[in-house]
Amino acid sequence: MDQLKIKLQNCYGIQSLDHEFNFSIGSNPAKPLAKAYAIYAPNGLMKSSLAKTFDALSKGEVPKEERYQRTSTYLVESDGVTVAEKAIYVLKAEIDISADTPAITDILVNPENKARYDELLVELDKLKNKLINSLQKVSKVKKGDIEKIVINDWSDTDFPACIQKIKAASIEDDLSCYEYATIFDPKAIEVLKSQEFIAKASEFNERYQKLFDQAGTIYKKGVFNPTKAETSFGTLEKQGFFAGGHRIHFRGETTSIDKTELDQKLQAIHASIDGDETLKKLRASLAKNAQTQALTDLIEGLSSTQVEFLLEKLKPENQAKFRKELWAYYIKDNTDAKAYLESYGTSKDEINLIEAAAAQVAPRWTRAVELFNDRFVDMPFTLSVANQTQAALGKEKARLKFMFSDGNDSVEWSRSEIKTLSQGEKRALYLLNFIFEVEARIIANQETLFIIDDVADSFDYKNKHAIVQYLKDLGNSELFHQIILTHNFDFFRSLVNSFVAYSRCLMANKSADSIALEKTEGIKNYFIGKWKNNVVNDDCILCATIPFTRNLIEYTKGEQDADYLTLTSLLHWKNDTEQITVGNYLEIYNRLFGTGHDINNTQAINSLLFSKAEEICALGEHEGLNLEDKVLLSMAIRLQSEIFVTNKLRTLKNDENYWCQTKNQFGSLMKEYTTLAPSAPEIRVLEKVSITVSSNIHLNSFMYEPILDLTIEHLIDLYEKVKGLGVQATNGGL
Repeated sequence: MDQLKIKLQNCYGIQSLDHEFNFSIGSNPAKPLAKAYAIYAPNGLMKSSLAKTFDALSKGEVPKEERYQRTSTYLVESDGVTVAEKAIYVLKAEIDISADTPAITDILVNPENKARYDELLVELDKLKNKLINSLQKVSKVKKGDIEKIVINDWSDTDFPACIQKIKAASIEDDLSCYEYATIFDPKAIEVLKSQEFIAKASEFNERYQKLFDQAGTIYKKGVFNPTKAETSFGTLEKQGFFAGGHRIHFRGETTSIDKTELDQKLQAIHASIDGDETLKKLRASLAKNAQTQALTDLIEGLSSTQVEFLLEKLKPENQAKFRKELWAYYIKDNTDAKAYLESYGTSKDEINLIEAAAAQVAPRWTRAVELFNDRFVDMPFTLSVANQTQAALGKEKARLKFMFSDGNDSVEWSRSEIKTLSQGEKRALYLLNFIFEVEARIIANQETLFIIDDVADSFDYKNKHAIVQYLKDLGNSELFHQIILTHNFDFFRSLVNSFVAYSRCLMANKSADSIALEKTEGIKNYFIGKWKNNVVNDDCILCATIPFTRNLIEYTKGEQDADYLTLTSLLHWKNDTEQITVGNYLEIYNRLFGTGHDINNTQAINSLLFSKAEEICALGEHEGLNLEDKVLLSMAIRLQSEIFVTNKLRTLKNDENYWCQTKNQFGSLMKEYTTLAPSAPEIRVLEKVSITVSSNIHLNSFMYEPILDLTIEHLIDLYEKVKGLGVQATNGGL
């Protein structure tokens, strides 16, 4: 895919765009160009339209013009051949990780199989939900509990296999009058397993049924029973009915009675039960809550034969079997169960094949999650998969674990427990899926054109640079080509500074009827610092102006100027760094800005720098933007890191006089150190220095937005970690 030609007309708002991308590595094999283009386009110009066009092509769809219904034409060719659907991957700006989407399995399912897998599962889920709805109607068990209860009662682990087993069971008894939820409600079971019920159930039922038939009864089966009577009369008494002198009149009676006479009448009716303390206690237990009253109502509506049958089934030794029999009866002639099993039988082989393929990629998911946790430093959480094996096999939806830590405190949450996610956290999950997609395409040897649409949105600067590093890593594969779209100029410049060739940095310009992609000019512009008037009033500002001063000298006098080289020794650890004083710096400053500051201060700049860094770290509170503090800390962090690496290399090289002589000093030191000591535990901290502060200390055009976005606490923490490596800036080294 050395040459990519795109020619679009009326595609999602792009009236006309005609451009050819040259992805060749260039004419110098020693310094190959990355196969990546960066395109800066202000919001609303063409970014989303271009991404939508390629997204449609990746799905085999025809790009459209949605607003005015104009005829769309498109040509996307690589070396004269139409780019295949599978060779295009679009990482969209919008985030799609909605837990409400019904077909989402999880972000751990192989994306190549996901669409078909979801299609099969969605159809099965429809039939499964229909079956569960019909079971709920006859059993009265809550819909959300049915699957768990059925599987548990039948001692199985797989719902469709369990339904098959139940469907094959033989059941002859008519169980239509028995409701599972009423009989096996936990509160009802508490009564059923009591000694009173076990010992006296039959006798209680016999006497209870007679309450409705005996002479003088006030009860009517299924309408007005002892529990309802107790509730009714209790309410009347509580509301002052009897205290007000009122009386009640029962149907068939010639006179009304007061409260005392009522109590006597009820006592006479209940004598057959209440005369036995055990039966009296059992009656009270069955009347104490809605669940046990429902059991009483059920028993009340049964014939004596049905009650005897139920009582036999409710003996402790028979309950487990009765549970299974009820489900077998409910499912026996259930047409929804038949439809569900038929669909499962048709699709299970294909599901098993997809699950088997998913099982093979589990190690890739592990690597992807580890890469995410390691690459995106200082996220508020780390990610892992709670049920990776089951998810990879397709047996469960993947459950991501979010581990939050604060000092000695830590908490592990699932996505549902978090309830809401910040935009950064959503973006993180989205990028985790992207990382896996990359891993899968590497293994499949799939040449791919990645369209990256504002991937850095929602992240702070330290993780934006982590994203840049990951995109740079993609360039290490011969398979991958990138077109990176952004409306963020700072991110755009970061791509240029990191790996995208200057010649491949384009800016979108819109005319009346077309969009042109032209080489960007002015990426490296600059401005004069705002601290000029305070340079001698504040030591932090004095130190922070060093990068400004050095860059101005770079632009006005060049990199070989003596003052430029002196200031370079203040930003990097060199053999003369400790000898440069505050007065020496102010002398350079005066020459550049025409000022007359006192140059008699003999304190070493690096000593002042580290002293002020310690003061900043010791402060309890940090107010405002702290720009000077952040710049100073960034300088101190990198300088301390270079001292550490320099002295490590002296030991490894057995050369106590070693000094780094290259232009890109920190990068060169890191490259040499990781080559000689690739397993050194300090490398992780030093990589954080590279990602977080090294490229931000003296960016061209004095852009300090990245440092502004860094929290002072993050820089303090990183400074302390670097100090913890054992750095001491005295006597030329450690």
